[in-house]
Amino acid sequence: MSTELSTYRKFIYKDDALELIKILEEHHIAYELANNSSQLDSSFGGDINTKQFELKIQKEDFNQVEKLEEDLVKKEIENVEEDYHLFDYSDEELIEIVTKKEEWNKFDYLLAQKILKQRGKEINPELLKIINKQRIKDLSTQEESPTWLIIIGYASALVAGFLGVFVGAYLMYYKKALPNGDRIYGFTKKDRSHGQNILIISAVAFFVWIGIRFFS
Repeated sequence: MSTELSTYRKFIYKDDALELIKILEEHHIAYELANNSSQLDSSFGGDINTKQFELKIQKEDFNQVEKLEEDLVKKEIENVEEDYHLFDYSDEELIEIVTKKEEWNKFDYLLAQKILKQRGKEINPELLKIINKQRIKDLSTQEESPTWLIIIGYASALVAGFLGVFVGAYLMYYKKALPNGDRIYGFTKKDRSHGQNILIISAVAFFVWIGIRFFS
């Protein structure tokens, strides 16, 4: 079994993770709660400013933990008051919650399914599996980095600016976590090549600058 931990859930506040951590401890499931505040991601468009804590578990435990979490939440939604905001959502909005469950907490995800069922639009388990698989496929698509970011990276690299190092490293090494625990490169191979070039130019320009300063 792999000992590497993958991000299972992100939280804005540390206390938001405590209930789930209690479940993990009760079932002797290894975990780590990490503060993932990263200057690199926050500087270049990551979601680090809104979700600062990552609860990590072994990828092999994802299905078990999800089942345990759902069992806990199902008890809560049985007693939910009908003035809860999801009851005012349209069918289309509720379906979007179900199809993008990684963007919502487990309570809202399961309640959306319950409300749809009450409205006669139940999504059966087999269809849910297909939806989740397609969602993983959609999220696995790599992004193209902004052109301005690459331009700034090269410009900074040419003048031996440290910003070039940060941009190059970001383009090369940035990865995003998928809901199933996998991590993939966030940018295309072409953009990662730009990142590598920016890092090389930054290094060469830095040594040239040092040489000029030393011999002048």
